[in-house]
Amino acid sequence: MVSVSVLPALTPYLLVFGAFTLVFFKVFKARKVFSRIYALGYVSASFIFSLSTYLAVRDSGILYYELGGFPPPIGITYVADEFSAFLAVIASGLGLLLFPLIPVLQPESDEYYLALYLGLLAGFTGVLYTGDLFNMFVMMEVMLVSTYGLIALGGSKQSYRSAFDYAMVAGVGGLLFFMGAVLIYFATGTLNIGHMGLIQQGFTACSRGLSQNPVEALQTLSLLLFWGLVVDEALVPLHFWLPPAYSSTGPVTASLLAGVSEGVAYYALTRIVYTVLNGLNPILEYSLRILGIASIVIGGLGALYSRSFSKTISYTVVMDSGYVAIALSLGPPGVEVALAYILAHAVVKPLLFLTAGWVRSSYGTDVFENVEGSLRSSRILQAGLIVGAAAVTGLPPTIFFIAKLGVYVNLFNSLNADVTVPLALFTSLAGSLLALTAFIKAVSAMILAPPREGLKLVPKALKTYLLLLTALTIVLGVVYAFSIEPLISSASNSITAGRIDYLSEISGILYCEGGSL
Repeated sequence: MVSVSVLPALTPYLLVFGAFTLVFFKVFKARKVFSRIYALGYVSASFIFSLSTYLAVRDSGILYYELGGFPPPIGITYVADEFSAFLAVIASGLGLLLFPLIPVLQPESDEYYLALYLGLLAGFTGVLYTGDLFNMFVMMEVMLVSTYGLIALGGSKQSYRSAFDYAMVAGVGGLLFFMGAVLIYFATGTLNIGHMGLIQQGFTACSRGLSQNPVEALQTLSLLLFWGLVVDEALVPLHFWLPPAYSSTGPVTASLLAGVSEGVAYYALTRIVYTVLNGLNPILEYSLRILGIASIVIGGLGALYSRSFSKTISYTVVMDSGYVAIALSLGPPGVEVALAYILAHAVVKPLLFLTAGWVRSSYGTDVFENVEGSLRSSRILQAGLIVGAAAVTGLPPTIFFIAKLGVYVNLFNSLNADVTVPLALFTSLAGSLLALTAFIKAVSAMILAPPREGLKLVPKALKTYLLLLTALTIVLGVVYAFSIEPLISSASNSITAGRIDYLSEISGILYCEGGSL
């Protein structure tokens, strides 16, 4: 069943409008409180729209909206199924949750920062809701440009350099994605994702492409799209920008980026793989698994040898991206695991980055040797570090334990496949040990060492957030089988087993010369 709804298209464009109009508050020198209230209205609206979209999809099926009234493949179509709608709730929900902490942890943030914050959320929701490959590229650029700005607004020399490095490498990745989209258009005559899936199935009635074998062209050109996304997924060898970027920016910015960005990039890959290609081809499967293995090793070693708390957390983002890649390399069963991992990321990484951010704001650094005993005076900060560390390590009953267990079980069930599967299983287990060792070093330095003076009083707002995120990390793991797993299973099935429903609905609104199908 399909329904027309403007919400999937309205959400990103409303955020873009809010971002541009925020500049007027700067021009007219309005007080910061007014610009923050104004921005909060847009962030709140994006969450309400995303939640409404998710509930509508659960109730009525796929939602779509033809931008400008032009049907595909002529116009841009926004399409929301349960998979994309679920991720949009996570992205917009985390954006709303973190927003009130901006004046607490990053009080210097002005209208430019708020505009980039809205732009980042617009990019997230735009990528998740679009049904057009080129529009996905545009929304990814909106997301990336906002990320460059937010990282640079960290204000330090390191943040400027990190933003520049990310811009350079992401520019190359974006170019690869753009080239892939253009070549696919010439090969198939369409940029609509559902239409590409129909062509892959052999339905070529509306195809106006130049390729004599559009199915083979889609399989081949999808590799360009994949490598264009590797940068945003922070997979080795294109991961090097992430640790200095996330560790040099503000804690709210790092929390939002670490919680959502990589998940949105993996969504784009999953959408292309299952909606367009009808599953992994061997090259994508092995590439994901090998890059995932490398990312776990490099990320784990990077965390182990990092000298600062925020850099340690940043390397675990690279490591956990490797786990998601390995999960997705296992086919449809791995999609549910990857979605659970993305949900865990959105809770645990903000918990750790907010803890690290407060330490850095108190001492001006979070290098371990300079902040020894810094958390001894606050039980709440101690709990944030210990529970967050236990989660990333994969200890029960945290939500990360559920996600990592899913990776282990699926790898064990696939052991007879080829040599890369046992290697991935061994690496996944070793990655947890590396994470454990890295966080033992952090706990030893910041909690077990003799107390030091200088830690500021923890604001009540931050205490509340740390308690909430700590509780969510544990509670989501405890209730996962009863309340969370059915939602994640249903969402993941909508992009794998529900592919036929998606394609049949697109075929119903597809326009060809001579009339609709």
